[in-house]
Amino acid sequence: MSQPQIIQSRLITSTKIPASANKSMTWLMLYVCLAYHYKVIFCGFLGKVLGFDWICYTLIHGVSTNHWFEQFVYVPILWYVFYRLILIVFGPNEQEVLGKSVRRAKFFALFLATMYVYATGIHFVNTIEIFSREQLGITSGELYEQIYWIDELMSHWLQFFFYFLFFAWLIVSDRLDRVNGGYIAIFTGLVHGLERAIGVIEGDNPYSAMLFGIWILIACIIRWKKHESNFERVWKDFFFRHGISFGISMPIALFLYQFIFGGFIQPSEMGTDAWKVVFFAGGFIGFGFLIAFLMDSWLTKKELASEIIS
Repeated sequence: MSQPQIIQSRLITSTKIPASANKSMTWLMLYVCLAYHYKVIFCGFLGKVLGFDWICYTLIHGVSTNHWFEQFVYVPILWYVFYRLILIVFGPNEQEVLGKSVRRAKFFALFLATMYVYATGIHFVNTIEIFSREQLGITSGELYEQIYWIDELMSHWLQFFFYFLFFAWLIVSDRLDRVNGGYIAIFTGLVHGLERAIGVIEGDNPYSAMLFGIWILIACIIRWKKHESNFERVWKDFFFRHGISFGISMPIALFLYQFIFGGFIQPSEMGTDAWKVVFFAGGFIGFGFLIAFLMDSWLTKKELASEIIS
């Protein structure tokens, strides 16, 4: 009878990765990267452009359907997705027993995910600020300024702080050589970078992403070093491909967004021009994926050439 494998290291070095876990990882990451775009589609395109305002802007007890959906559908599902990602990254898989160091790393990942969800709950204060401004015409005063500070500063900074640290932690902690995904890892990375760029613009905190986004790139460097500083090897790894695409595409998306739209204008404030964000997103992902595809082809040819020579 085989003995359970005890995984002690801070970064999980076991390459025992079930195929089912890899498949789940792909779908979970797709949700993380695509789900938030419901705001662009339903609130921006359908609501502002096509005139179906009732989808996102119907008020129920002074709170829009957009915010009700975010708090009771989008965020709970996102929490479940985060939890499943943690289980896939840290395990334990069959015949594995986690050592103390990995259990601590797993607990820290759960803490980061929980704090992100908590910060998103704080952001529900946004509904009070909107109701005060749009329904009551209150845009000043000590109470309004306090609510605005909790909504626009405290909650947003907490959200972005824990969000980026959570994904940086997964990139650093995942077991080595998770070589599934291929181009889907690049695609999700590009969409993730775009999604966070638009998210921080909508949250009126674009510069926080430039600060916290550095963690993603640092995590990728650590992962590269854990793969013996072999770029051709680490480039095949799911989290490295996703992370490097994520970390590079986000600041580029922010720069291009500001350049094209003349500033960090929130998509929700564009009115009928919100359709332009949809075209911007499609063009950005398409062009970025083409560059990544060409780079991947070049690396593959280089690797084959070195194998032939050796």
